[in-house]
Amino acid sequence: MSNAIRHTLHGFADTLVRLGIATEEQATAGLAEAADIGMDLDEEFEDTEELTFLIGECGLGFQTPEKVSGELEEGYAELLHEAAACSGGSVVVDDVQLVTVGGEGEYLHFRRNGRSIWHHADHLSDSTRYMDWNLAFDAIGDLVPGNDDPRAFHQLDEESYDAWWLLLTPEQAEGLAEFGLPMPVSVGNWVRDGLPTAEPETFAWYMEDDRLHASEESRRGLDQWLAPMGTALDRWRTGPLPADFPFDYSPASLSALERLVLDRFDGPAALESTAGDAFFEGAVRYIGETALRLRPCRWTYRHSDDDSMPFTNEAMITANAPSGFSAGFSPDYVLRTLVKERTPPGLLDRMGDLEEAVEEYHRALRARTR
Repeated sequence: MSNAIRHTLHGFADTLVRLGIATEEQATAGLAEAADIGMDLDEEFEDTEELTFLIGECGLGFQTPEKVSGELEEGYAELLHEAAACSGGSVVVDDVQLVTVGGEGEYLHFRRNGRSIWHHADHLSDSTRYMDWNLAFDAIGDLVPGNDDPRAFHQLDEESYDAWWLLLTPEQAEGLAEFGLPMPVSVGNWVRDGLPTAEPETFAWYMEDDRLHASEESRRGLDQWLAPMGTALDRWRTGPLPADFPFDYSPASLSALERLVLDRFDGPAALESTAGDAFFEGAVRYIGETALRLRPCRWTYRHSDDDSMPFTNEAMITANAPSGFSAGFSPDYVLRTLVKERTPPGLLDRMGDLEEAVEEYHRALRARTR
């Protein structure tokens, strides 16, 4: 093993220092702690995961516990504060609270650098001390420094229970993978800090908040979709749309549009054969603009280089509430589902979903103040 990486505590400490993850002082202190509990610092470990406890001994990173030792709210608060501390002060977390709405819905609320963030929680029972891991991973991602900082959070152990995590640059993550750590999970949403200047909870506030925290590509995609909206709908109204269509942005017009779509497309094959169909794109636009008039909502757009990611690189309608209360809907997808399943009234259901999301958010706000 002359040129092989040493899978020992000494070798792991040296790797942490070489990659700039730990200082010499931190590595020395961590090795001293390991020696104090009788560990052989030069023993070769076949399973490199057994070495990751040294992260904690060096005072680095944080651990996702198998179950919290006290109340769940306290467990989430401890986890988020430890994750935020990895940023070196650029990310500050406060106001961590588990909020129960109506005895059923449960949400985790916290503030990142003054901005409120909500996530829906799904726990096994009222008495369980196991975290909602999907929620935990999303919340950890919210604490990536973002802005111009290239680092993301990486899980070092194969299993999430009791796993150690570090905030790493791409080069540091690659170095630890070369050392032999599994590195199965990385999380980060590349957030951008900033708070809207518009009046809170207004349409303008949500539009500004979206732009503050969206990528350049996402902002460009939304702008390209919204810019020709009025002209595109005028062409749709005077072009492929029947003259007797009730063009008034009403619920009744959505029902009429569903019937029109079913008459025009007798199945998915008919729809696919008219790719770029002016009628279909106009219908997508009309649905969204009707939603804006009927419910507190807005157009959004999320760019992704991964074409397999669902509901990316297309215009979406999202309720004017934090994303933890509503994922919104794709008018394009709703219409395609209608053509395939032939079961209206999906559009009216989507309007109801938007209203319910906003009402649930307001119930959660009231619950926080009690």
